[in-house]
Amino acid sequence: MSTLSRVSHATPTSLTACDLRIQGAMDAATVLAIRQDSAKAATDGPILILLDITEVTSVGASGVVGLLEVLHLLRARGGDLRLFGSSAALDDTRLQAHLGQVARIYGTREEAVDGGASPVRARHAARRPGWLTMFARRHRTFGWG
Repeated sequence: MSTLSRVSHATPTSLTACDLRIQGAMDAATVLAIRQDSAKAATDGPILILLDITEVTSVGASGVVGLLEVLHLLRARGGDLRLFGSSAALDDTRLQAHLGQVARIYGTREEAVDGGASPVRARHAARRPGWLTMFARRHRTFGWG
């Protein structure tokens, strides 16, 4: 069973911030709680949700899809969802690659608040194509593969 708890911090940004922490499994039920808390916090206007993922023990596909929905809803209202921390469960799964292409996963809370304005590159951010991959030959397959 997973638990979701609020964490109190002061955030020096133009957006109002709400800190949340996931403990246990990142599944549909946990993400539903994040969505409800985010919706309550976003009623007054755009909000920055800072989600601590250091204590995540397992990751489900429904959890990743749910986080992407929360991210979409917050960005549509002018807010943002920023993940921070290091979780072995998230690093072990291939789902982090999909999540990292849409939402950055920052190392610390300060980097998440900063939003990538510092020269440090966020972990799991999508890589820019380099010279070696730009002109590489594509693997040819026969049929639909």
